[in-house]
Amino acid sequence: MIRRIVFIVTVVLLTSSGIFAQTGSSRESSQDVAYWVDFWSRPPVFLFGPQQEEFFKNMQVILFPWNDHDEPSNPSALDSDIQWLKDHPDVRFYIDGYASSRGPLIYNLALSQRRADWVKQVLLSRGIAENRIKVAAGWAEMYPLCPELNEECWSKNRMVRFQYFPD
Repeated sequence: MIRRIVFIVTVVLLTSSGIFAQTGSSRESSQDVAYWVDFWSRPPVFLFGPQQEEFFKNMQVILFPWNDHDEPSNPSALDSDIQWLKDHPDVRFYIDGYASSRGPLIYNLALSQRRADWVKQVLLSRGIAENRIKVAAGWAEMYPLCPELNEECWSKNRMVRFQYFPD
């Protein structure tokens, strides 16, 4: 519990200057956002072999409507991810939750954490072993896929995605 509090306080302090916000209000902010948009648009680098490559080819992003954490916009993607994970029982992974830049940062941190936790609970309820899930974390609007301030872009940033964890 102490670790989580320290983490949240650290994130709030780091983001209070706006360095991760999608607002583009400062030069530093827009450079950071541009970095992450470019980073997520590149093909992933597979350092851990064919299993990691297969993971990224098959695991899909789970999208959420605005201000919601327990009814994804694309439930079939979650079903597909669960089936793939069941077919590959030795794969371990992270669950990363995100939110758009609409609303206060603290609220978005909590919302993105609720999204990650909800996906984790769905996975557990459908037979995915808990020891395979290394971390379920909410990142709010940090590391955006899309930098613009419009509904189309915000909808791309309201998601949960999976990251491969090597053995």
